[in-house]
Amino acid sequence: MRLPDILPKLTRGPQIITLKDAALISAFTGISSGDLVVDAGSGSAFLAIYMGNLVKPDGRVISYERRADFARLAKRNVKKAGLEKYVEIKNKDIFNGIDEKNVDVITLDLPEPWSAVKRSKLALEKGGFLVSYVPTIEQVRHFVLECGKNGLRHEKTVECMIREMVLHERGTRPQIKGIMHTGYITFVRK
Repeated sequence: MRLPDILPKLTRGPQIITLKDAALISAFTGISSGDLVVDAGSGSAFLAIYMGNLVKPDGRVISYERRADFARLAKRNVKKAGLEKYVEIKNKDIFNGIDEKNVDVITLDLPEPWSAVKRSKLALEKGGFLVSYVPTIEQVRHFVLECGKNGLRHEKTVECMIREMVLHERGTRPQIKGIMHTGYITFVRK
């Protein structure tokens, strides 16, 4: 089974990072086999599972989740996806520190990602990416300003919207609705 077949079968708890946004995160950071990735705000572990699929067979994803109930759900989903060898869920608050060093990419799906900037900088290797996923532009601004104060370079902030096409014999037109704003994705670099 391929990843797009596995994700819909996982149990959803808290809001997930959608496939379209996960794809942008991997595209702009270049996550690949052998990378060490730290993820914060595991939730249902959809992003951790997506990235775990990319880093195998030689890499690892360590996902921090401070809520015990979400950490249990995330662990179950990782097991369902068959990625326990590549994805580890830690029931730990990333604001209290990051155990890993020389990290290639850190993703923050947190309401206050700026609170993890200093610790993230210490954990990242030179050239590593720090990625924030938040719903409001005010959060983006606060995060980018904090990154600048800590010597991290803002690369870009994006959002991704998908609108499928309806194809009929009479003609083709855009779907009336689609997956519009889900979050702003901000990329900074050490």
